[in-house]
Amino acid sequence: MSVWLRGRKPASEHSIAAWEQEHELVLPTLYKELLSVHDGGLLAKNHFSVSEPTSYGLADAEIYTLAGLAELQMAIPQEDDVDLPGRQVYFHQDGDQYIGLDYQTDAPRVIYVDFETLQTLVVAESFAAFMDSLYFSPFPIELVPRYPLVKVEQMLALANVAKTLQILELLEDCEDKSWYLARIDGLLHSEESPYQQIGVTLLENQIFYFRRKLDESRVTAMLEWLESQHIWPEKVAELRKEWED
Repeated sequence: MSVWLRGRKPASEHSIAAWEQEHELVLPTLYKELLSVHDGGLLAKNHFSVSEPTSYGLADAEIYTLAGLAELQMAIPQEDDVDLPGRQVYFHQDGDQYIGLDYQTDAPRVIYVDFETLQTLVVAESFAAFMDSLYFSPFPIELVPRYPLVKVEQMLALANVAKTLQILELLEDCEDKSWYLARIDGLLHSEESPYQQIGVTLLENQIFYFRRKLDESRVTAMLEWLESQHIWPEKVAELRKEWED
């Protein structure tokens, strides 16, 4: 399985070198190789083992994104709560939990820091060893409403039709309607009809139950797309009528 699931355009050698020069730090070779493929994005694997219990559980912790150059965090507000010597560069954040490179040694180790419980763990002696230790384990779907949306995006990228519908139904009252409509729009533009159909179903739910929260121009554009492609015409005609009434 590839390290990346989905990501942004590659970072150039020049931009990586400029970052290192600006911060007077050398990123691990493997990190730079990954940035040359995608300058940050979703990871295909999402768990790693830990030596003691963390906020995530007894035996493991989570990671689902890897930061691009602009997202690497050198200083964070919570760091005064944990007195860590040396310099740290954090490449993943999930609430108060951070994963980063610890430059106390010549070859930086990977650390997990929970700024809520003030817990710090060395999880790998090198970034390469850390990446080798990652494995995939599904996140519990029933907890989706509690997850940050980027974590949900990793779940959706790996989900089949049934799970995609289940996940997005759990988020139908999502406050970020722009994000939610973008997910539906992606389904409508799928080349596979089962995904198109669940996109129509989800759009129907939004029009019937959350109309006042929706962007009018975006929904209209989605309906026009469905009509132009002749996707589920009877249902789309019903949605058009409901939307315009």
